[in-house]
Amino acid sequence: MIAASDQFQHGWDLARATGQAANLDPDVAAKLLEFAQMAIPDTFRGPEGQAPVGAAVDVSESAPVADRLAGFLGRTP
Repeated sequence: MIAASDQFQHGWDLARATGQAANLDPDVAAKLLEFAQMAIPDTFRGPEGQAPVGAAVDVSESAPVADRLAGFLGRTP
């Protein structure tokens, strides 16, 4: 799941960076978000270079699940 999350998130990053649609498979995103919420405690969060994961970004519950996953992983959708 860690490798799948990493690959999925990098796909989202590339889509966003190149101006492409980042609404990736919602079923996969939902499973990865559920996993991430269980696997990443707040103690893993902090400034870049000092912690494995950045601070979670608030994303609306109505946003695509891929964007909610990105926010949970510290990215700004």
